[in-house]
Amino acid sequence: MRVRLSYLLLLLVGFAHVCAAADPVTLKISHVGLEGIYAPPAEPTWIEITARNNSPQSISFRITAAELNLSNDALPLSEVISVPIQLAPSETRAVNVPLHVSAEVYGVFYVQALGGNGATLGRTAIRVGSKPEGEFIGLLCSNADLCRAIGQSILLSGSAEEQTHKSSSLRLVQLSEAPPAGWAYSPADVIILTAPVTQLSNAQRDALETYMHRGGKLVLVDDQLGDGAVTSGQPRFLEAYRARAAEGKDLHVGEGLFAHLKSVSSKEFSNYFRPLGFTPNTPQEIREQLQGTTNGNANGDPSQLNSWMIRRLGTTFRFPSFFELLSWIVGYLVLVGVVNFVVLRRMGKPDWAWVTIPALAVLFSLLLYAVGARNHPSNFGIDEMTVYRLDSLSPLALSTSHVRVSAPVRSEVHPVLPGDLVQGGGQRPRFPYAGSRSYGNGANFLDDIQVGTNWESSFPLRRWSFRDLEFEGQRRFPGTVTRDKQGRVHNETGVNFRQALIADERDVFFLGEFPAGAIVDLAHVPHRPYEEESGRRTSNNFENFPSPPFAFRPPEGPENPSEEWMKRSDKEFKDLSGQPFALSELIRGWSKHGENVFAETKAVFFGLSSEATLGATLRDRSAVRKAASLTVVTYGEWP
Repeated sequence: MRVRLSYLLLLLVGFAHVCAAADPVTLKISHVGLEGIYAPPAEPTWIEITARNNSPQSISFRITAAELNLSNDALPLSEVISVPIQLAPSETRAVNVPLHVSAEVYGVFYVQALGGNGATLGRTAIRVGSKPEGEFIGLLCSNADLCRAIGQSILLSGSAEEQTHKSSSLRLVQLSEAPPAGWAYSPADVIILTAPVTQLSNAQRDALETYMHRGGKLVLVDDQLGDGAVTSGQPRFLEAYRARAAEGKDLHVGEGLFAHLKSVSSKEFSNYFRPLGFTPNTPQEIREQLQGTTNGNANGDPSQLNSWMIRRLGTTFRFPSFFELLSWIVGYLVLVGVVNFVVLRRMGKPDWAWVTIPALAVLFSLLLYAVGARNHPSNFGIDEMTVYRLDSLSPLALSTSHVRVSAPVRSEVHPVLPGDLVQGGGQRPRFPYAGSRSYGNGANFLDDIQVGTNWESSFPLRRWSFRDLEFEGQRRFPGTVTRDKQGRVHNETGVNFRQALIADERDVFFLGEFPAGAIVDLAHVPHRPYEEESGRRTSNNFENFPSPPFAFRPPEGPENPSEEWMKRSDKEFKDLSGQPFALSELIRGWSKHGENVFAETKAVFFGLSSEATLGATLRDRSAVRKAASLTVVTYGEWP
């Protein structure tokens, strides 16, 4: 079986190369992941495909890419991505495809160019291969000699035991090109940048910053970046973070870490990476350095904010509860009993029960159906709830979007969204725990996806059903939400917030409406003690208030609220369905101990708006839209 599959793959690839010159379109898979290293299954892997038009006229076609399983009739292992493209004569263009890779033993990346009539204009394929083990450190260097020097400095630091551990557990790989999207760095645990920043495009710079915010570790070597002098009013790359972080010390940024060092040849550089070879015999000061990286904090779960917003602001499907159904059944039995055993007997017509029983059953069923269907939507619906996460030092925000498509009748729906989105949850674990990642069963993938100017797909829905989709992306705002030394908060995001709230370990400030460009003095806004607005926990383990969306310190012991307090929390949670949404709901489930919640993040801003939404639609159908965006700004320092 294995030999036959190998022959099949050789014939497939060989046929593709032989026919490439005669094909109207020549396809080449330029990059697969980071130098052949794939992302985890729940995250997309960067696939770069180069297409060249060999014909003397312009051609419009679509490129389709998929990972096929040769042991299962060459069926796709995840989604099939298609990209519409038009090329002029002899034009060559590269396209980026976010493909979820399973890395099966018999997996093959297969790419083809299909014309408008379905004809194949070109094709190519390569073997997938297996995923390497160990921590992955990506090196973006100006030359190969510098990358070798970095590798020696990292691997040869520390004791012989530590060197051996690092040699077996670390994979240092020189990246030939910096990907233009943050999600493309998903396989990497650490990225070390030692190349001139001027060689990177704006998209590549944003991708590195996005990777850091998503949970990666970004290390800059200052003397190799070529931006030591500030010229033409342009700040250094990530200047705000470089000014905040001391040399060789980790700075927590979003869900990831940032560090910068002066030189590759410095002792600080080798000492900084020595904890990667941690062994039981590592000196105590190195242990403390590693401990300072982890802080013992629990990672926040930002996805809970999207779920909470879709629950509170999206379309809900309410079916009769068990108590309601039981009441209807009891009512039906009482009615049938009274009519047939009392009324008909007194009328002397007990034989009419042959008619009244089925008639009452049908009438009762129609009535129950009408009552149960009164709360169901009568139109197609699209609910989109987007959460932007950024900090006070940079206007670049990560976005996670929860899109719900609902249908009143059985139908095929075609959602259309912006083309720069990638399907997924947008969260990766923090370094240095990547070796023990747990990604679950992966995302709820679709079969066919088209990317480009728009993101499009299709799927069937039953009557009164819905399907949830998750997306990640990024957005650069004009500015962020900052606080000056006088205690005034400035909204420089360009977004008009209809609700705004700030919380720190002592107080919760209710800003109310907070339009773009507004300035608010916290000394003159309503506020309440933090401990009075937090600490709720319901008795239902499956339904509760959201937890902090950032890293926080777990309580040292279990928090056991009183029975009276638990009943109050349950009542607050139950009463939410009849109340308008308030941002204070987002902090009710946080621990009452503010010093633990804000151990690392000193304060947080929440802003709710009807702006900065995705603008999702359904192709060829009108839909009722419910859209909102939540902007979350975290502060590493709070005056």
